[in-house]
Amino acid sequence: MVFIVIATLTGIGCRENVLINSKVSPAINTIGVYSVNLNCITHTYYDDTTVTSTNFSGVPINQAVGTYTDPFFGTMAGATYFQVIQADPGAGIFDDAIIDSAILVLPYSGYTMGDLSNTTATQTYQAFYMTQPISHDSAYSSYETKGIDATYPLSDPVTINVHSLADSFNTNVIASNYPGLRIKLKLPVFWNHVHTADSMAAGSSTFTKDFIKYFNGICVRAANTTKFGQVIPYFRLDGNNIYNQAGVLLYYHTSTSDSARIESYYHDVNNCGHMNSISKSYSHAPVNALYQSNKANDDIIAIQNLPGAAVDIVVPGLKSIPKGIIAKAELMFTVLNDYGNSVGTTYLGPEKLYPEGIGNGVYPAGTLLGLNYILSDYLPVTSTSPLSVLDGYHHNINGK
Repeated sequence: MVFIVIATLTGIGCRENVLINSKVSPAINTIGVYSVNLNCITHTYYDDTTVTSTNFSGVPINQAVGTYTDPFFGTMAGATYFQVIQADPGAGIFDDAIIDSAILVLPYSGYTMGDLSNTTATQTYQAFYMTQPISHDSAYSSYETKGIDATYPLSDPVTINVHSLADSFNTNVIASNYPGLRIKLKLPVFWNHVHTADSMAAGSSTFTKDFIKYFNGICVRAANTTKFGQVIPYFRLDGNNIYNQAGVLLYYHTSTSDSARIESYYHDVNNCGHMNSISKSYSHAPVNALYQSNKANDDIIAIQNLPGAAVDIVVPGLKSIPKGIIAKAELMFTVLNDYGNSVGTTYLGPEKLYPEGIGNGVYPAGTLLGLNYILSDYLPVTSTSPLSVLDGYHHNINGK
């Protein structure tokens, strides 16, 4: 890997923390402008500090759910935990109700990781009631988990064809046919939890807050967390109607009418917490050799969606560059598509890389020695603005 710096000795400058498109940065052959190639010291490490409870407008809440085996990176198991609130607060709507069924809805995000050419790959899911609470205002990392009631699960195991999710994504125009999980819940178990919460919160001036207090939430995970699949889909919690947002649809009718009615218990981004517990095992996978490397500098590194393989990069020659204005700096990676893989091309360049800085105790101000700090073009944590650069377009890394 090479670090390329294009610098100028003239008096031009730019606003700090702005990413400059190559069309507006100085050309290398301009008078007073030159480039320097600096070798990097690199090492692969495992990063499990990803925050999975991020929640703000403009960024979808996608959750990896299921199990997966990667031939290079090892195995992965993901479970989603989320709270719901009642669409029509109060237990009064069920006073003359005959409850027919309860269906858990978990919409497909449009993204699946793994062998997408496999049209027969399946995942088997099961829903559980959470025995521990979570909070809308708390941050949860990928390594965290919460207790579930495995003795009385909310559903039986349900097996789906993963390819069918992608095949129907963006093709169904009927809202009720939105692709995703549809899991029939055990009505007595679900009704016991939700009706208790409804009754406890009934009449409260803060019904939503109290309902969440008495109904901890729902967990959806693989029914067998030791059996690993070939693909793992991501599901989206937030949406704009009862069919494309996570929740439970309770179907009922009254004693005086057979007309079907629906009450929704849905994930409300303004009140409900969520988290994505992700565990990975790599001790017997090829990537472990990179994690355990004792070399001073590794010529091969690995990067994957976090939690997982990340890279430490040190550029020791920066201080050798003559004083001047740095107009552009680039890190160049070369993807080894077939590395450690006898089958054929598998590995692709990531759509976007998110760098973090390591504080040296002086810069940036307030950052202790050795601690990470967020760069301006890092994964958005408070707004979507980091997704754009100076020219207003989104930029992907393709291949190299």
